[in-house]
Amino acid sequence: MNKLKTISAVVLSTLVLGACGDRPPEKKAASQVAAKVNDGEISVHQINFVLQRTPNIPAAKAEAAKHQVLESLIDQELAVQQALEAKLERTPNVMQAIEGARRDILARAFIEQKVAKQTKPSIDEIRKFYNDHPELFANRKIYRIEEIAFAASQDIIDGVKAQLGTGKSSVAEVVTGLKEKGIQVAGGVSVKAAEQLALELLPRLSQVKDGQVQMIENQGRAALITVLASKSEPMDEVKAQPFIENFINNKQKSEAARSAMKELREKAKIEYVGEFVRSEPAVAAAPAAAEPEKAAPSATEAAVIKGIAGLK
Repeated sequence: MNKLKTISAVVLSTLVLGACGDRPPEKKAASQVAAKVNDGEISVHQINFVLQRTPNIPAAKAEAAKHQVLESLIDQELAVQQALEAKLERTPNVMQAIEGARRDILARAFIEQKVAKQTKPSIDEIRKFYNDHPELFANRKIYRIEEIAFAASQDIIDGVKAQLGTGKSSVAEVVTGLKEKGIQVAGGVSVKAAEQLALELLPRLSQVKDGQVQMIENQGRAALITVLASKSEPMDEVKAQPFIENFINNKQKSEAARSAMKELREKAKIEYVGEFVRSEPAVAAAPAAAEPEKAAPSATEAAVIKGIAGLK
């Protein structure tokens, strides 16, 4: 089911890409045609384009995936034909969406070109990163935690903090008090590895005893996190190396992207008009550098990557 969703998403994205220009008038060579749909054709290249962007397809299912992609492309082609017949590509919203997609693709292509060549992290860099973050690796734990989140005024948040600080009120009593004030509270109990937790919170949680409550807050929102139980499950340097290497590479790409955009802004003539006039120059927001296509990580690997990515 997840693979079907991935393929469908990629095929739908090609619907926008296909609308970015007029259809080529020439016919494809017979060997390149996978299916004919009314007056249109689906090429083998289109199928391969989707497959290349659908990660982690098992070799045993590669042939079935081709046919699945083809059926999705046929559905797409039928929809495109109807859209063109209705001249939907001329409507303002569709024209804006097509232009937006074109600009996004071009901008990403430029950034990808700029960040393509990065130096591979040295063993010393990887070892330093490993040693600097023991809570993620050497002292890594699996936590069973209760998370309670709510949004409230700063006065109420300060009151909850003081209430917990006295040690006379339990989390349950705090939650009851919040509900009595009409404040919506959400949360529950879950099991999370260290890398699945917020990195600003992890160093604190790694030091607390089971049963202790930690409170974090940010701009009118707060969360009460109680460590119900924890289990040590360290990750050695050898196993952590590919994740650390991936993080360092991505960090280098992000820095290269920001540097490229900063240089472009410095060379460009940018003039804000009307309500957008500002007294101070804006800080450039670099487009995210797209990562090269690769096999999707396992659930554990994805969690580790997510945790490391938060250490920017």
